[in-house]
Amino acid sequence: MMDLLTILLIAFFVLLVIQIIALIRIRMIVVRLRSIMNVVAPILQKAQYVHRANKINMHTCQFCKFRQAYIKTTASGEEDFYYRCRLTDRDVRLNDSCKYFEPESNF
Repeated sequence: MMDLLTILLIAFFVLLVIQIIALIRIRMIVVRLRSIMNVVAPILQKAQYVHRANKINMHTCQFCKFRQAYIKTTASGEEDFYYRCRLTDRDVRLNDSCKYFEPESNF
């Protein structure tokens, strides 16, 4: 009877030590993964930013063949660009759009 109790007690402690070692290794793996993610996360964010930047709306005045660019100069010598639509003869911003949009031939 004592031998069986001793064997069960030794087995319990061996399994407890194995579990503690496994938990320590899992914790070390999680710490390593976290440090890897701290390095990889900024790279992924930059890639995502570039991917979002590539999704530019091409149906804006910036890419329209009717957009005309002008330079406004002031007496102090400062230059500023402004844009006008050739069809509607009004000032436009580069992110504006309208029903007359036609893409430039070089895009």
